[in-house]
Amino acid sequence: MAIDVKEFPNDVDVGLKANKDYTKFFYRFKIDGVSKRGIIDYSNKDWDKRTKVSNAKVELAQKRKNETGVKANFTESSSLNTIADTYFETVCNTKANWTNERLNAYNLYCRNGIGKKKIKDIKVVDIDRLRKEMETKGHSKQTANGCSPRTIKKVLMQSLKPILQYAIDNKTISDMPKINIPKQNKHKKLVTDAGIKLATLYKTIFDLYNDDPFYRALFLFALYGRRWNEIRTLQWTDINFLQNTYTIRAENNKISIDQTYDLPIPIAEALSQLNSNGGLVFESPITHQELFTPKKQLAKIKKTAQIPELTMHYFRHILVSAMGESGVAGTILSASLGHTNLDTVNQFYLSANHKKASEEANKALDLIVSRDS
Repeated sequence: MAIDVKEFPNDVDVGLKANKDYTKFFYRFKIDGVSKRGIIDYSNKDWDKRTKVSNAKVELAQKRKNETGVKANFTESSSLNTIADTYFETVCNTKANWTNERLNAYNLYCRNGIGKKKIKDIKVVDIDRLRKEMETKGHSKQTANGCSPRTIKKVLMQSLKPILQYAIDNKTISDMPKINIPKQNKHKKLVTDAGIKLATLYKTIFDLYNDDPFYRALFLFALYGRRWNEIRTLQWTDINFLQNTYTIRAENNKISIDQTYDLPIPIAEALSQLNSNGGLVFESPITHQELFTPKKQLAKIKKTAQIPELTMHYFRHILVSAMGESGVAGTILSASLGHTNLDTVNQFYLSANHKKASEEANKALDLIVSRDS
């Protein structure tokens, strides 16, 4: 039966469109010049729009893999796309969010342009052209006038460069084309009066959510340095009340290894007041899926604390600045926040001891909020 492309007006991803109610998805891609197309049908699934879109992207990626196969014997005449698909399938941890981010970035910015070129023909000028295109226009409303230098660097250095290096390692090409990185604004987000802001946020969270342990625990996790993705994917099985720890699983952090942290007492007390269903700790009460960013609750905290620039990630900026002001070593902060940069963390431990570092960081946080409250 013929597919009427007009029935799929909504762009979802590269090579993926949805119908008006997001129950069916039309996909189209090419493998070695051969066009592949079809329908992904979720009309019988009781999922929300976000879940359907997410699953459609995963299913499309799997279809690409199945069509491509593992081509260990690719040559210098193989396309960059062919080598990229093999790289992501065989080298990367496909369950890690970090891998998915790099794959999505490649699909958005590389696959339909430079990705079609033979690996042997990719020159510096091709990479420069890709960079210029990204500087002019992105793939979202926020990047309609061009991607940020940070985004461009991530695409070129974290998505494209490892694939080119993989081709070199497999003796497909002999050297790496030079990758020219755009100049970035070197000014970091400055946090003034960080200790006062940290103590204010701590008090605000308890004032607003004294009778609401759900949001009290959620925002305390942010205050103690956790990324939003780590918070919203946390499951009850990740929490060990007996050992007073919690674990951010490999697939939900940026370094693809399990990270175990000290569980602060204020968070443990809030969690103990919630009903555990064995699933997500912070599931949506409406969809019972992962939460979106809690914008309404965040707006309340901004207004009450009088910190209008506050975002879920800005909690981390305030935490780092406050602890830095209090003399906490950068090595401890690095490991407590989930980083494993060996240039710094090796000075503290041979490997990043997230639990030990978070214990030290949590003690410092407790001193700050008790001193300034």
